[in-house]
Amino acid sequence: MGYDPTNRRYKNVKALHLNRPSGRRVNVNPSLFSPDRLTPAGLGTPKNRSGSLSEHAPNLAPDMERALGALRDFTRRDILLRFYADRKARSVDDVARASGVHRSVAFDHLERLVALGYLEVERRRGLPGKPAKIYRLTGGPLQISHPMRRYDVLAEALAEALDDRLIKQAGRSLGRSLARPEVRSTVSALEPLIEMGGDYELGLGGRIACLNCLFAEACRRAPSICVFHAGVIEGLTSSEVESLGFLSPSGCAYLVS
Repeated sequence: MGYDPTNRRYKNVKALHLNRPSGRRVNVNPSLFSPDRLTPAGLGTPKNRSGSLSEHAPNLAPDMERALGALRDFTRRDILLRFYADRKARSVDDVARASGVHRSVAFDHLERLVALGYLEVERRRGLPGKPAKIYRLTGGPLQISHPMRRYDVLAEALAEALDDRLIKQAGRSLGRSLARPEVRSTVSALEPLIEMGGDYELGLGGRIACLNCLFAEACRRAPSICVFHAGVIEGLTSSEVESLGFLSPSGCAYLVS
């Protein structure tokens, strides 16, 4: 994804894509399961279903404070949105050049975003004795809700109360309610989810990777939500869909039969 600072719109700059009448695109990439690919879902290991919901309570307010801290300053917001638009790693000089600010200003904002948990730091070989700092996006989506709402906690509680058969059935029902008549391809079938903000990448053999999962936070709390997502895709495509689980701590994939 590329970031256009003039109108704040996100433009897909992947090498290969399919255009559709709506103007939205689905990426088609044969190397779907590249181990070094990161997805917008954010990092973090899936939660064990035996955990207690009460353990999440102390984190509710800090999530909003973190987001406000990241967005409050215009330059910091611009830098962070560039990472979300294109998830490649960047050096301080890369960020300073793209944002049109002095290197020391870029460094201060990058370090603040690291402290807030949105970026992580890697070190690469630079000048002799001075390894270069490289910054990479690690946080999940920016979310601000006031009064606070946590639908991911609700989804976790419901998922823990149901078995996978019922969860998939619920997803299938939703998919059928969203499905459009006479679709001729998986690309077209996924259009309703893409219009909601989802982002999918199609691989060989009917494999699908979700690059921006609409249910990402709920999936990390309760992995069976991936079964729900598979059911939604089943309802949209009228095909059997298997959840392949997490490709990485944040990525999920599916197989359409």
